[in-house]
Amino acid sequence: MPELELSAGTIDYEDTGGSGPAIVFVHGLMMDGSLWRKVVAGLRSDYRCLLPTLPLGGHRHPMRADADLSMSGIAELLGESIERLDLRDITLVMSDWGGPQLLVGGPCYERIARLVLCSCEAFENVPPKGAARLLPYIARVPGGVFMAAMPFALIAYAGCR
Repeated sequence: MPELELSAGTIDYEDTGGSGPAIVFVHGLMMDGSLWRKVVAGLRSDYRCLLPTLPLGGHRHPMRADADLSMSGIAELLGESIERLDLRDITLVMSDWGGPQLLVGGPCYERIARLVLCSCEAFENVPPKGAARLLPYIARVPGGVFMAAMPFALIAYAGCR
């Protein structure tokens, strides 16, 4: 799997190649690009699909000690990876709770042509099942809520370079 060395550390990414328009698929917490495998399987022949593994729990490489892993910091890493791969006119695909939406309207905004927000909670999945059911237990652990909320901390967003 190819790697990108970014300001906060190394991330892996999958690139299906191809000469079609680029689609960047962004995963959520505790996931990686395999979240989108069935979608990408149907698109890979006509599009260049890119799936970065961001430091949200599914990554294999430790980030630098001073890495900003807040939601805006993760968005900045995604913006940096889009720049490093020199992607333009991309379609950015993410779940509706995704931090990369912080890129929209920011300095990277001219590289994003389309934005697709996919609902992660709908129909019989509200309230969400899975990890969200653990929140009452996490709240009982000292520091648990702080650690669970840390990826969502919003700080000043520096944007793309």
